[in-house]
Amino acid sequence: MEWLLGIGGALLLGVVTNLVYDFAKYGGSRVGSRLPAPRVRRASLSAAARAHDVRADGLAPLITWSAARPLSPGTLVTSYGGRVERPHVLDAVGWAEEVARQRAAGAAGRTAYISRLTVDHGEHSAARVCEVTIAESDYAECMATTGLGREDPEAGRLLREALDEGLTSFVAGAPPTMVSACVAVRDRAGRLLLLRRSLAVRTFPAQWTVGINETMKYRDEPGAAEDFYGLVHRALEEELGLLPADVGPAVITWLGWSEPASCYTLVATVRARLDAAEIDRRRDACHSTFEHDMAVWVPFTRRTVSALVEGGVCPDGSHRWSYLAPLVAREAWRAAQQKREA
Repeated sequence: MEWLLGIGGALLLGVVTNLVYDFAKYGGSRVGSRLPAPRVRRASLSAAARAHDVRADGLAPLITWSAARPLSPGTLVTSYGGRVERPHVLDAVGWAEEVARQRAAGAAGRTAYISRLTVDHGEHSAARVCEVTIAESDYAECMATTGLGREDPEAGRLLREALDEGLTSFVAGAPPTMVSACVAVRDRAGRLLLLRRSLAVRTFPAQWTVGINETMKYRDEPGAAEDFYGLVHRALEEELGLLPADVGPAVITWLGWSEPASCYTLVATVRARLDAAEIDRRRDACHSTFEHDMAVWVPFTRRTVSALVEGGVCPDGSHRWSYLAPLVAREAWRAAQQKREA
């Protein structure tokens, strides 16, 4: 026992001697580096933000991805089905007639939606693939689906009942619509971009969004077809002037159905390699600058993101948040947390 106490005393004396020496030589600046740093768990969002249910905003989650089971360009398998003719849940409420009315009113343009979606839930990491078939739709079909989903109670009921049947059944019976990507953008310093939609846009004018939104187009030219990642990068280029080399990897964490827009919604987060001033300069000169009339960069902190999820005051003093803002803010936070834990 005496020899054990002697060894322990010698070790303790050595540690104390080293600390005294470091303090005398370096003024204490190096002392902290010699001690083990305790692991501090990053604060989570507020209880109210964590409890926020996006279903109350009209959003139905279909797939979520995590750091343990991420989506990547290598695990996303995309095929393109062209025009798909099949019965769907809105046939019974005059969908075809509404499409004809929209076309007669001038609605035109090629869009795209999901006609098949399967997820391999196998435990082997090499089998975790998401297989998506992208079909062609047009803007008149999108407007018909959106209009009936919003304004016709029977159409809304039919879509909700189809959602209750689960992902595979819903995708097989959903009407032609579109895929909309919401992309949360952080600058080099980590700040989060908020944008106010201008009065020139047709949908949700004067509302504040977290990041940007873009709709998938159907392109059958060789090399021009869009998958989820292609949509995200086109959105960044058209709305912010950012090229793939200007940002880190796009992290896609959420895919679901939006009742307010009657479309598929994708949520991604990117971290730019540029500062906010340079991104603002590019945004002012890019293709879709007319879509927004105000841009604000906010700290990406627990308090700020919690307030966004809880629906706090907008930067202009209003409360005109997009119904998507809580979802996108929360997913941006979740993506950042996953990166730290990876």
